[in-house]
Amino acid sequence: MNNIVAEKQWISQKLSIPYENLSQSYLRAETLLGTNSVIKFNLQKSQVSNPLVTENLLNLNDQFVITDLTIGLKQISNTATPTATQQLTAQVQTYADPQVFTGTNAANAGAIYGGYLNFTINRREFLPSFSMRSFLRVPTSQTGAFLKTAGTSGTPAATFSGNTGLNGFEAPLYGFSKMEPTLIDGRMTLDISVNLNASIAFADANNNLYTVFELRGYLVVNSKN
Repeated sequence: MNNIVAEKQWISQKLSIPYENLSQSYLRAETLLGTNSVIKFNLQKSQVSNPLVTENLLNLNDQFVITDLTIGLKQISNTATPTATQQLTAQVQTYADPQVFTGTNAANAGAIYGGYLNFTINRREFLPSFSMRSFLRVPTSQTGAFLKTAGTSGTPAATFSGNTGLNGFEAPLYGFSKMEPTLIDGRMTLDISVNLNASIAFADANNNLYTVFELRGYLVVNSKN
């Protein structure tokens, strides 16, 4: 049986949601970093006046069943006010790639993976302290890595145009951690934060560094109507 079908059947039975009302979907919230000890995310549309073009927030009358979760990093360089195109083309990274994260405080980008995620639903802790290392993925193929050496000795070098790698993306849910299916809705109190236990400087004058919080699962549209 298809894994999606089996998962939907289990959720439908466990959470008493009609099978046909479950539609594969995702939610995404982003936070621009400055100097942070706590990084907070707003996942509900009612709490965000001007969402980014890349965000996909939960409507007031919608429900969502969480099945998978990830937190990654995104950087947009050389602009104070990124355009919609720059937001859309900036790739979410699963580790602090030194070829991507550049600037004064670039070395601090990886600090998020030393903290923990706290996710509270209606003041009940869904994830009290979930290790951020659960989302860290360093691919085998990495940005700028030479795919072939220039000879039998010496430092590896590019031997032809395009002979350097890009970060591998090895599965559709690469970087995600599996969650027990859990129902949230747009009217609940959702408190989501990454706690670093120290104040870390992420921002600099030339780069915009974001943390990206993304859920995969099933949307139940207009469930409150």
